[in-house]
Amino acid sequence: MQLTFTDSPLDFAGLQRGNADWIFEQQASPDAKAVLFAGPDLALDERGEPMIIPARRTRMLPLKSPGLVFLGLENGAPWFAGTLERGVADKGPDFRITAMQVDPALACIFGRARSLLQWHGRRRYCSNCGAENAPSDGGTRLKCPSCGMEHFPRVDPSVIMLPWSGDKCVLGRQASWPQGMYATLAGFMEPGETIEEACARETMEEIHRPVIHARYVASQPWPFPSSLMVGLTAEIEPGELVPDDDLEDAKWFTRDEVRALYDSEIARWAPKHFSISRLLIERWLDGEA
Repeated sequence: MQLTFTDSPLDFAGLQRGNADWIFEQQASPDAKAVLFAGPDLALDERGEPMIIPARRTRMLPLKSPGLVFLGLENGAPWFAGTLERGVADKGPDFRITAMQVDPALACIFGRARSLLQWHGRRRYCSNCGAENAPSDGGTRLKCPSCGMEHFPRVDPSVIMLPWSGDKCVLGRQASWPQGMYATLAGFMEPGETIEEACARETMEEIHRPVIHARYVASQPWPFPSSLMVGLTAEIEPGELVPDDDLEDAKWFTRDEVRALYDSEIARWAPKHFSISRLLIERWLDGEA
C-alpha cells in the first residue's frame, strides 16, 4: 500500500536551486506550473478544481511573501507554489479532504507545497535578530540580511505506534474524534532520544505501559504543518491501561474487535492509504508485529 504523501515524483534539484538565474529560467519555462493556495487550503479555479496554472501567469496575481516557492522538477518540468492574498480566489475544502481524493503524485506535490508555504508564513522574521528574512534557493532557504543567520524548512519528527501484547493491541481516542473512533498512539520526538526511545517514552506517558521491543515499519511526510511520522509496532507489557490527559480513552482490542471497528461506517472517514496509522493496524491484523 502506497501511503499518501510518499513516493514523490519530484526531483528537489538540490544541486541547481541555489542558482538564482536557474530559478528564474525555471519560472519562465512554458512547462512550469504553479499550484496556488488560499491560506492553508488550496485555491479553486473557475471550475472548482485546485488552481494549477502556468507559473508565468502568476506575475499578474497578488501573492503573499515570498512569492513563488520552488518545489522541484517532475520529469524535467518545474513546479512552484504560492499563496494568494486574501479574497483573490475561493478556498477549497479542508486540505486533508483534497489530499485524500487527488492522484497520489499530486498529493505529494501539494503536501510539499503546503509544508513550505506554511513554514514561510511562520518564519518571515529572523528568530535571532528580528530582521525580515530574504528567500534563497528558490524559497527553500531563508537568510537574514542583517545578521546572516540561515533558516531552513522545519521538519518535526513524530513517532506513531501500535502497542501490542499477545493477541491484543492498544488503541486510543481523543475527545475531538468522531464518536467510537480509535486509532494508534503518537507523539513528538524530543532532543537527545532515538526513535525507539521516543516510542517507549510516549507509550509510557500515554497509557502507562513499558515497551519491551519496538520495530520500525515505515515513515510518512505529514504536512500538518510539517511533520515526519515514523511508524512503529511496540510490544508492551500486558496489564491495566491508564490513559493520560491527551486521551479520552484507551482500550485493549482483539483482532476481531479491530476488524469490526474498521469495517464500521464511522471508520470510513479516511481511505486506507491516507494515514500510516491505518497501515500499522493493517499489518498487525495480517499477523505482522
